[in-house]
Amino acid sequence: MDWPALRHEVVDSTGRVGDLLRSAPDPAAVVPPLTWTVAEVGAHLLSLPRRYRAQMEAPTPFPGSMSAFNGAANDAVELRDTGALADALEAEMGAFMDLLGDDPGAPTPFYGMMHSVEGLAGIALGELLVHGLDLARLLGQPWPITPEQALAAIAGTLPTLPNFTDASVAASGAGTYHLHPRGGDDWTVRVAEGGATVSRGRPERADLHVSFDPVAYMLVGYQRRSQWRALLGGQIVAWGRKPWLGLRFGKLFAEN
Repeated sequence: MDWPALRHEVVDSTGRVGDLLRSAPDPAAVVPPLTWTVAEVGAHLLSLPRRYRAQMEAPTPFPGSMSAFNGAANDAVELRDTGALADALEAEMGAFMDLLGDDPGAPTPFYGMMHSVEGLAGIALGELLVHGLDLARLLGQPWPITPEQALAAIAGTLPTLPNFTDASVAASGAGTYHLHPRGGDDWTVRVAEGGATVSRGRPERADLHVSFDPVAYMLVGYQRRSQWRALLGGQIVAWGRKPWLGLRFGKLFAEN
């Protein structure tokens, strides 16, 4: 997905989420599989362009607890009326996309790492797609996700995964993993000494190859689809010299 298309997808998805928020009859209804209400999901999404802008202006390290960090960020959003949240989300996400400029490869700080403008947009798109799906399921409305959208979200999210490495899993899952999103770029994940690194490109030699449908992989990663359902349906396929690493990889990254 080129940069103009990605910018369009973020703005368009923001508008679709805004429509869901406005149509929700009960702002206090809990949105499965979360414990957040409809209004709190809106507050979370509104916090994102504010957080990303803050990182660009004054970078901070990756939070010790992402769940606690999310809770504090949600509490800092003063709005709880879903119509007002939708209006503010559309305005602030649009302004943030304008702030990102015209160079998708421009480096920008992001919680202790250097990311790219394109990467930040991909992360934002992933959040909008997943939480839009949550709201749509609650409201009984369709919420299609295309492979192109999922690929952009994955490309934004993968470089941040080392922050979520479970050291205990990594200790028994050392190796080189080749990730192949169908229709997208190859990625290499190297796990060693209780940590992980992620880079774009195919490794010369891999202990485990993982080929996957991008939509299924994204939903499994966000715990919106069963890993076993994706495996049994052929949406995620793993093979290689050390096939047992497939079980480790599924547990390697977890939100703290």
